[in-house]
Amino acid sequence: MDFKIGDEIEEIDEESESSRSESKLPMILIIIVALIVGVSVFLICFHFFGPKKTKEPEVTATPLDLKEDNVQILYAYVTYGTRNQRNEKFIKETNITLNSFSNVEKFYYALQFAQVEDFVFTGKMNDKNQKIYNIPNAKIKNYMERFFGSQVEYTTNNVITYPFSFRINGQNVGIMTYSSQNGGFDTVFDGYEEDIVSDKIVEPYYAKLESAQKNPDGSYELHEKIIYTEVEEVDGIYTVHIYKDYGHAMEIETRTNQTAEMLQENPVDIEKYLEKATTISYLFRLNGTTLYFDSSKIIFS
Repeated sequence: MDFKIGDEIEEIDEESESSRSESKLPMILIIIVALIVGVSVFLICFHFFGPKKTKEPEVTATPLDLKEDNVQILYAYVTYGTRNQRNEKFIKETNITLNSFSNVEKFYYALQFAQVEDFVFTGKMNDKNQKIYNIPNAKIKNYMERFFGSQVEYTTNNVITYPFSFRINGQNVGIMTYSSQNGGFDTVFDGYEEDIVSDKIVEPYYAKLESAQKNPDGSYELHEKIIYTEVEEVDGIYTVHIYKDYGHAMEIETRTNQTAEMLQENPVDIEKYLEKATTISYLFRLNGTTLYFDSSKIIFS
């Protein structure tokens, strides 16, 4: 090989280069470890000394006074009955929703809101010389929605016979037939039925409104306690069975060798059975500002 004068040959010391590379590794490790320690210390300090998150208060139901107007009104809805006798639908059916009502049952509960002034004389008489009145279907729809909410549907093809709480011409039994021509139910008041006065020594059931609450969504929930009874009588001596259920399958207690006088002095009192009694829970939801019946269920304790 030819060499020019002045050319310099630099020899690389491989061993020296390797030593410098190795000397850089501990420094990198130190930096990595320092970063890990620093981040860890920051996270620990932030956890203990950083700004605390405010825990959102849990939204719960609000207990209601049983004497509150809304509570009293809603309880009257579901304990309503014609002739001063409560209808048994809510006390015998375990789960009830809008779909649980027959067409006639819908009228039964909706007509509790009817007023005497709703019925307008049509100026016509029937073949028995009785006045024919008319209640507009718009009124019926309003009363249906008042009890069942805006989703309620009903048909007008049933003849409804209904004992109202008021009288027209001295009669309180209205016979209602839909008239498309008059846009409502033509009604003849034919007959009078007095309120039922019980003469039973022991009633078939005893109930008490125990509690009520307003839920966060504005709905109302009412809780009613109830017990059911069955009475056997032989020669003036009574045996009283007290049950949790309408079907008389879950017995709570039996009172034997009771006379009428004994039962009058020491009557069946639901207050004594509240812990063992069954609960009926009623739910009322909001339609705008109006509370309507949504559902009910019987809960066995």
